[in-house]
Amino acid sequence: MSNTIVYAHDIACALEAWADPAFAESYDNVGLHVGSATQEINRVLISLDLTPEVLDEAVNSNASMIVTHHPLLFQPPSRIVDEDLIGHLILELAKSQICLYSIHTNLDAAHGGVSFALANLLDLQDIKFLKPNSDGLSGMGAIGNLAQHESFSSFLDRIHSQLNSPVLRYVGLKTTPINTVAVCGGSGGNLIKPALKSGADVFVSADLSYHRFFEVYDSSGHCQLALVDAGHYETEKHTEELLRSWLTERFPSVIFTCTESVTNPIKYSTI
Repeated sequence: MSNTIVYAHDIACALEAWADPAFAESYDNVGLHVGSATQEINRVLISLDLTPEVLDEAVNSNASMIVTHHPLLFQPPSRIVDEDLIGHLILELAKSQICLYSIHTNLDAAHGGVSFALANLLDLQDIKFLKPNSDGLSGMGAIGNLAQHESFSSFLDRIHSQLNSPVLRYVGLKTTPINTVAVCGGSGGNLIKPALKSGADVFVSADLSYHRFFEVYDSSGHCQLALVDAGHYETEKHTEELLRSWLTERFPSVIFTCTESVTNPIKYSTI
């Protein structure tokens, strides 16, 4: 088994058996974006995003493939030239003969995908989809329970620690007891209503706009659901290790590593 030759196509097929591209949102672009499906793969670098630093890391480690969560090519480029960041990365990938594969909202929607892994990271139990699809095989978000109740203040400390989130934006009383927790890695504002209906005590996600925070209040001004924006990068960074461990189990002859680069473009300033 350790001497088995693995091609880019093999890795793509395995990932797509888990996270069917049909699960992806209509705006998304997933799959093999650069390179040949028949390229032999010996080493794969996994990253949330593709940046020049990640590409340099792949070249220096002799990786033959990069797997990212966020696609480099959301939309068809109008040109591919070295002066543009995307064009530069595509040309360097081709020059270095490195395949690029992206698995995005189809992994968000897959059982055991991004939100399930986030729920596990927060030590939730009895995890299931927050908003299951009719096929029963996919859905969005996840919901589960803590082993025992804890205060919202303690739960915020848990998020800081487990997700390495330097800044949390939230609503809710810090004395509120937390047991049932709903989560969505990345942008999850459209799941606030399902989280309210689920009976969760708190919903953890990212990219929540100012007005979204009003949606958890009832007509009397009572906060029905604690809401936490823990950051897009912070709620999806664990996707790298999720993919690394999943792929390593299925392709033991290939070396899978997570990037050492921090691809988060956002910096934080505190008073």
